[in-house]
Amino acid sequence: MPAHRRVTWRLMIRVDEVSPYTDQYFINSRIACEKANNRARVVYQVFQRSEALLCGVRHVMQLLDQTSSQIEVYGLEDGSLIGPKESVLHIVGPVSELFELETVYLGLLSRMTRVATNVRAAVDAANGKRILFFPARFDIPEAQEYDGYAAKVGGAAGASTAAEARAFAARALGTMPHALIAAFKGNTVKASLALADALPQEPIWALVDFENDSARTSVEVFRAFRERGLKLSGVRLDTGQDVIDQSLLRIGIDKPGVNIELVREVRRALDEAGGQEVRIAASGGFTAARIREFEAAKAPVNAYGVGEFFFSGSTPFTADIVAYFEGGQLVPCAKVGRQYQKNPRFKRLK
Repeated sequence: MPAHRRVTWRLMIRVDEVSPYTDQYFINSRIACEKANNRARVVYQVFQRSEALLCGVRHVMQLLDQTSSQIEVYGLEDGSLIGPKESVLHIVGPVSELFELETVYLGLLSRMTRVATNVRAAVDAANGKRILFFPARFDIPEAQEYDGYAAKVGGAAGASTAAEARAFAARALGTMPHALIAAFKGNTVKASLALADALPQEPIWALVDFENDSARTSVEVFRAFRERGLKLSGVRLDTGQDVIDQSLLRIGIDKPGVNIELVREVRRALDEAGGQEVRIAASGGFTAARIREFEAAKAPVNAYGVGEFFFSGSTPFTADIVAYFEGGQLVPCAKVGRQYQKNPRFKRLK
């Protein structure tokens, strides 16, 4: 195998590097204005169409702070709840300096607002229980620092990769993968003990669905830890959505996946074995709606690991020139339906 190389992704591209990432028609527009000596001072207005949790403004400002002092920015800050079509930014400056930035800052806002909004939905559904940000495998690595910041704004308790966790100023969180159990020939107890031996200062959460008998496996791991004077912090349930756990079949329940009845059965088994302090994390296809169902039923879950849901949906932002300045006076000038809108919540950002 090739030697390991440490890779560090940059959080933000520079203003002089945006051209490869911007739509060509903005480059053409800049060239046209420069050829015509058009230095009009304009107001760009940024908005999107749904209720959302705004995120990405900090990164937009990292980009705009590299521009000239002629550019002013007014807007809302990250973490603001925004309504449909509410203006979130007014970017004021020479039009030729602003054209090529639009694609990049809209992309930053669209992605991070989508992630932050989804995380906040899960956090609100969880009634104070921890939401763990575990979607890294569903997108390219370069996006992870942006996503981790959005997860923090959304209220997640932590993230699974070091790149994402930088936003939390904390270490990455995790339990164990099925691959580790497979490496120990399918023996969850041995895999869990090996993890505890290798990382004695880390809280150990055992993944207990490998043999599809989560209650039995949870108890076996707990007892093995107790016999050796070790503490098992928790167990994670991750039963496949089309698989029925043997723990449930023994009590006459034929529901597949991680469900409320399975959580209760694992909790019961652990409590009977003396493992009342062992916590339970649930993962596998969780959404905000599904978390609400578990919480409404008072399922004994201590934390939810959520992945793919955080990238679902869309919060596309749009930017329009809505006014220009003439003789120091603001002159409205916008496409029909996109008129200039003041926002009393705005702060001066640049």
